[in-house]
Amino acid sequence: MKMENKNKTNALKHKISISESGKYFVDDIEIDDRVFDDEKTDYIIKERDEFIDTLIDWISECDRDKEGDKFLMKTDLKILIKRNDEFMLSSISTNEYLFEGDDDFNFICEEILKLNEGVKNECLKK
Repeated sequence: MKMENKNKTNALKHKISISESGKYFVDDIEIDDRVFDDEKTDYIIKERDEFIDTLIDWISECDRDKEGDKFLMKTDLKILIKRNDEFMLSSISTNEYLFEGDDDFNFICEEILKLNEGVKNECLKK
């Protein structure tokens, strides 16, 4: 996904999290599951350590005829292990990951917050 209107000097720094009950949050605002379930955005909030475990499982289950995929997963694993972030934004269509401080992180958080408002407004209209 090509990002538009990148603003590297954006003063607003967003925070993402996942509650113990599995609810997603941006800046302590609960994000309606439909934003992610209906794929209204190309990103989802993930717990980094949990995703590392998932990658390890995928790598171990990878067939020999999928060596290219295995190589990409190993590369991702190396990148993710070096990070210390608790949460990340993970692309649902590629192996792109965004972390606090990345150029597009705040842009995507803004998008998620706007989509969340749209979902809430849709519910109010019904």
